[in-house]
Amino acid sequence: MISNIASKVVKKLIDHSVIDDTEQELYVYGFFILISQILYFTLTIMFGILLDIVLESVIFYVAFQFIRRYAGGIHASSELKCEIVTTTSIFLCLLCIKLCEINNIQMPILVLTIIAAVSIFILCPLDTPEKPLTKEEYKYFRKISWVILLLIMLAICIGWHFKLEFIMYPCCMSLILESILLVLGKIKRLIKK
Repeated sequence: MISNIASKVVKKLIDHSVIDDTEQELYVYGFFILISQILYFTLTIMFGILLDIVLESVIFYVAFQFIRRYAGGIHASSELKCEIVTTTSIFLCLLCIKLCEINNIQMPILVLTIIAAVSIFILCPLDTPEKPLTKEEYKYFRKISWVILLLIMLAICIGWHFKLEFIMYPCCMSLILESILLVLGKIKRLIKK
């Protein structure tokens, strides 16, 4: 769905001579990423409104997008599967944030987050067979992932210390989701070998 929209946008831009058709693939990919980000951010806000945790949903989305971009993880085998899994994952994470706030279950979530952080630290970055990372890219993405992980962990510590659950829970869930995606990606890679 998103790739079709991106292709149509690029075709219109080529038809109106706004862009050159020699770099059509690059533009389609760029618009695919842009449209995806807008769509999933909008869905996250809508779910946040539905669950009455709008600020938490924004914090979750931003934290998750930063760590996901550099740490990597599993990718769905088709665009439709990706859209379904991503939408479901966002909703379930926001539902968990809401349930954590209602039930005030800080310690179990913090323990899960520490396990998640360790797994991210060890496994990141995880590239894809379609676009493997060079040795230099691997080192660069690993360092950036570690810095982002450290910043999110710092936000969690500040949220916990000052009892700012609206910061702590979304940041925890962003790391828990990312660690799940990394572990699944690693398992998928091991099975393929």
